[in-house]
Amino acid sequence: MNRTRSKIIRFLIGHGPATCPEVAAALDRTATSLGKHLNLLCQAGILILESGRYSAQPDEVEKQSAELAAAFQSTGSDFKKMDTAASHFSLSPFHSSE
Repeated sequence: MNRTRSKIIRFLIGHGPATCPEVAAALDRTATSLGKHLNLLCQAGILILESGRYSAQPDEVEKQSAELAAAFQSTGSDFKKMDTAASHFSLSPFHSSE
């Protein structure tokens, strides 16, 4: 996850609903620079926008974090399998046999 988005989520979970300028001031950013991040988080269902105030959805954050962790665990085991399979080759495209 992007660091800025992570900071936004943590701020809103800890401090409750806030406007874009309030979040920007708390994170020492411009409202313009945060607009894109806030919109993406809303599209992902992690934030909701009501009456000009953004709120974090902790249940959705937890759900998506668990899904992401599971995906990385699955991918990690796939990489281990690939690494083990690659170690059985006698020639590597990165090493000369000479």
